[in-house]
Amino acid sequence: MTARWPQHHLAACIAVALVVAPRWPALLPVLAAVAWATQPRTGWATAAVAAVLLAAAVGVWRQADAERTARAPLARGVAVGPSERVEVLETADRSLSGGWRTTVRLRGATVELRTPVAASAPDLVPGRLIRVRGRLRPVGEGAVGARSRGIALTLDAQIVGTAGRRGGWRGAIDRFRERAERALTAPGAGNAPGAGYAPGDDNAPGAGNAPGDDDAPGAGNAPGDDDGPTAAVPSTGDRGGGPAPGPAEEGSGAGVVPRTAADTRTALLRGMVLGQDDGFTDDEEERFRRSGLSHLVAASGQNVALVAALAIGIAALCGLSRPARIGWALLAVALYVPLAGGGPSIRRAGVTGVLTLLALGLGRAPDRWWALLLAAIATVVVDPFSPEQLGWQLSFAAVVGLLVLAPPLTAAARRAGWPPWLGAAAAVPLGAGLATAPVLAAGVGDVSLTSLPANLVVEPVVAPVTWLGMLAGLLGPEGAPVTGWLVRLAGPFLDWTGGVATWAASPDWAVVRPGPGAALVPVLGLLAALVVVQRPAWLVRGQDLARRRAARTGPGRRALRLSRLRPVRIGAVALVAVGLVLATVLGARRSPGGHPVLDGDGVVVLDVGQGSATLLRQGDATILVDAGPVDGRVLDRLAEQGVTRLDALVLSHAAADHTGGAPAVASRLRPGLLVDGRSGNPDPPTAAAAATVRAAGGRVVPGRAGLVVAAGDLRAEIRWPPAGQGPTPAGEDPNDRALVVRAVVGGLRVLVPSDREGIPLRRAAGGPVDLLVLPHHGSADDDVPRLLEDLRPRAAIAQVGAHNGYGHPAPPTVAAVRAARVPLWRTDRNGSVGVRGGPGGPRVEATRGAGGP
Repeated sequence: MTARWPQHHLAACIAVALVVAPRWPALLPVLAAVAWATQPRTGWATAAVAAVLLAAAVGVWRQADAERTARAPLARGVAVGPSERVEVLETADRSLSGGWRTTVRLRGATVELRTPVAASAPDLVPGRLIRVRGRLRPVGEGAVGARSRGIALTLDAQIVGTAGRRGGWRGAIDRFRERAERALTAPGAGNAPGAGYAPGDDNAPGAGNAPGDDDAPGAGNAPGDDDGPTAAVPSTGDRGGGPAPGPAEEGSGAGVVPRTAADTRTALLRGMVLGQDDGFTDDEEERFRRSGLSHLVAASGQNVALVAALAIGIAALCGLSRPARIGWALLAVALYVPLAGGGPSIRRAGVTGVLTLLALGLGRAPDRWWALLLAAIATVVVDPFSPEQLGWQLSFAAVVGLLVLAPPLTAAARRAGWPPWLGAAAAVPLGAGLATAPVLAAGVGDVSLTSLPANLVVEPVVAPVTWLGMLAGLLGPEGAPVTGWLVRLAGPFLDWTGGVATWAASPDWAVVRPGPGAALVPVLGLLAALVVVQRPAWLVRGQDLARRRAARTGPGRRALRLSRLRPVRIGAVALVAVGLVLATVLGARRSPGGHPVLDGDGVVVLDVGQGSATLLRQGDATILVDAGPVDGRVLDRLAEQGVTRLDALVLSHAAADHTGGAPAVASRLRPGLLVDGRSGNPDPPTAAAAATVRAAGGRVVPGRAGLVVAAGDLRAEIRWPPAGQGPTPAGEDPNDRALVVRAVVGGLRVLVPSDREGIPLRRAAGGPVDLLVLPHHGSADDDVPRLLEDLRPRAAIAQVGAHNGYGHPAPPTVAAVRAARVPLWRTDRNGSVGVRGGPGGPRVEATRGAGGP
């Protein structure tokens, strides 16, 4: 390949050098040597080495320049006042701290903006100019997403006003996008896109505790019960198939706008046409991720191809010449890339699409490898941080999978007697899925097993939906009633797509966590099979080059003669097969979080990142204390433990790292009881989960000391906060009223204090325990030594995320646990941790690693 197409080899060397040099400069000599060794022509080999060195210099310079630009705002001080205009770049979303975050342009650099005021969220839309008052600081160590994008600073600020919209071509794109969004609204859609609840909802103190509702003080108390108030979980028959919430569900008190099918259609249509995924609820986003269909709402190469095809088709209907059609298609692609957000995936697709259209315009066959390599070079030069972003990695991996695997897979399907359309339809998602599986396993941690059938079933409707949506967006609201007709025509296709996502996401085994090594095994196995059976042209060329090089030396000639012997070839294939099987088994065993850590009764402290979720299980009864952050994949963690239903969900307090996953949990696992620990504080995830539980016929009760949650033989007691305290005063930390849960599970005494710390926790704890989940993720607390002395736990677990920016668990807390000689497990190192009681004390089983004193 390198001898026949030296320009491909040269471009590949440049692309790799741009990525490698700024990150691993020590590998540069190795890269130069490989560039020389893999090009048999001396002149081209010299050019390849020179290109590697030059690209390395450019890559280092661009990386340094980007890092300098990212810190440039500090040159004018850390204070930011209302006199400075801040340009919003993305739609805001909730942060783990419960506030709102987005990216903005400040003083010529991209900065992360964080604000605690929910009422300001409607102002945080792309293109809006806002005025703020706040201070700059280095981005937190745990902000992995921001760091991967080259963002170096965080602006903690209050929004004090707006200053209009940005102008120029970006402003024109904003106006066109908003016009298209209005057009891409399904009939009957009334909810704010993006959630089952509006950002400003549920802000009034005491919201969700309407008098006369289950949330009212005293609700759930069993009169005459000597053990105190009890919230018994309704039986399955009592809560199955409850009525759906009406437009204004009486007594809900949660300020929740019910989500309708039209809202879901609107979110999906905007996602498939404009690449917007902020219109989904957490549950919908989870379904598309588990089904392997999330790429449908991330603008990529398929969107660019459909845009170009639509432009060429319209131009042909208008009778334009071939050059004019190509010109209109180029213009359409150039406008669509920023319209769809300009992310790394769509940038790659845009460059590839432009090069392909230029080749068609010149009457040449498109060279897809050349286009892919040039797209890699262009995207890395423009944004040196692109290779660190998962979207960029997945985009290029998918295209490589299509180029390498799809043609031989299609040919194999044809020889097997498949219809040509079916072979191509199966080869595309299979090739892309196999190529992206290792990237997903390394970057996200899991891979969808139902992705292939889901994509096969959905693929026929993708083009019609996208084209109908693009035409509707182009016509805009002014095109009514035609615009409405187009959106209505897309409705059945959208319902089909959503139904397939629900079907493919429903099995507990839909998602696995194989680890990157194990995920690479199917790719290697398929490549080995292609070598033996299919022998595609690119492999034949590679083999020919390897043989020519080997024939130049004596050992190489002897190896070639040996390889021609049939027993040797069979033995080599068998050895490769055995190695792949062993790699799969070992990789699966090493995979984090991929198997249940506990069978039977006990407690499982789930690995949900920087957040909290603890499963209590005894017999058939299950209670979940907190649901982790929105991106904690709590449903996957529960599925790994074999949980298919919940009896009760306890939400300790208004904090996004404890309640973010609650809407998805309530929707999927349908708990019969929700214990609401908000104490009057606003928390949209809890409000949405409470509405879902009520709609299914379950109960919602406020959390307070003395409440006992009963499910079967399982009992969990709320020890804090004291009853009768009233709504939380303005300015009080929600952590001060976080629920403290104590339970006995299979003889194991456990205390889950959530974020409650200090002397009140020690007084409310209720005496010695076997297992202590460290309060507030193990943060620094002067009272921890006294707490350990009073409780005398035999095991402790810190629920923390890897490389979190809070320093959890704090060194003083870790030191106190070690001084008390209590074994400590951490979810960032040990994954999910299961504990069960026993005659000799608690038995701890972790996903990986072991605890220590």
